[in-house]
Amino acid sequence: MYYCGWDGGGSTTKTLALDGQGNKIAEAVFGPLNPNGASLDTVKQTISDAVQWMASLPGGLTECGGLVAGMAGVSNRQAAQTVEGAVRSSGYEGPFRLLGDHEIALAGAIQGHGAILIAGTGAVCFGRDTAGNAFRTGGYGYLIDDGGSGYALGRDILAAVVRAFDGRGPATCLTGLVYRQLPVQDISQLITWLYAPETGKKEIGSLAPLLLSALEQNDAAAIKIAEKAVDDLAELVIASWRKTGMTDGELAFFGSIFQYYDFIRESLTKRLGEALPGVNIIEAHHPAAHGAAMLAMQLFGGT
Repeated sequence: MYYCGWDGGGSTTKTLALDGQGNKIAEAVFGPLNPNGASLDTVKQTISDAVQWMASLPGGLTECGGLVAGMAGVSNRQAAQTVEGAVRSSGYEGPFRLLGDHEIALAGAIQGHGAILIAGTGAVCFGRDTAGNAFRTGGYGYLIDDGGSGYALGRDILAAVVRAFDGRGPATCLTGLVYRQLPVQDISQLITWLYAPETGKKEIGSLAPLLLSALEQNDAAAIKIAEKAVDDLAELVIASWRKTGMTDGELAFFGSIFQYYDFIRESLTKRLGEALPGVNIIEAHHPAAHGAAMLAMQLFGGT
């Protein structure tokens, strides 16, 4: 008997299988899984390939004691139904559960109580308290929340550019960086681009990497933006520990912000160390696909 986990992303899906004792027996990588970001045919092909891979494991599909797949956007009922329908039509008939990507990431990341802090396209703190109850802080979307996310960095970069133009903020090298990346040459064109119907969350978030170049130049406006991101992300974690009453536990960072923005990661680590000295900031114990397979064991294997 084996248990399988899928970590379905917008570009790849990582799969992993554990035996009944929790030992890894196989892993593989396939195409995108999320129908919110990939074509239906592409998603169906990914699922077909992953199920065929499961069929190649010892005992085939009948020896799979359970499958848990995680992906973003599971609250979209149509997307969830599409994935489950494709799993069944591909030949897998065993126990199956579709969960949010944050749930499988948490299952793999920490041991015991604690949380994961995700900062990428959005920003959210998700965890389990000392009683095992799940909790979430933040993650309510870019219109009203998600401070410290890639979108928030892009938005704040644009704000710094217009404030510098007006004299409300310091002159910043971000102005030249933005003008070189976008098809604009002045503030008027920038505002036209910003409020055009085709400009959305993705386009604004794509400006976030410009902050790295500005930070290397010790740009005052860039430093202020990065410090605001640290404030917003620290707030998510501190509020989580405060409302759950925890004084210790593990915390793992996930997402592109922590992968690429050393200033934010290091400053946040220092801030949390001062505010929550009992919290142990760690590298994830296991990847998300491993967490999904562990959940399959817990849900369907009685482990």
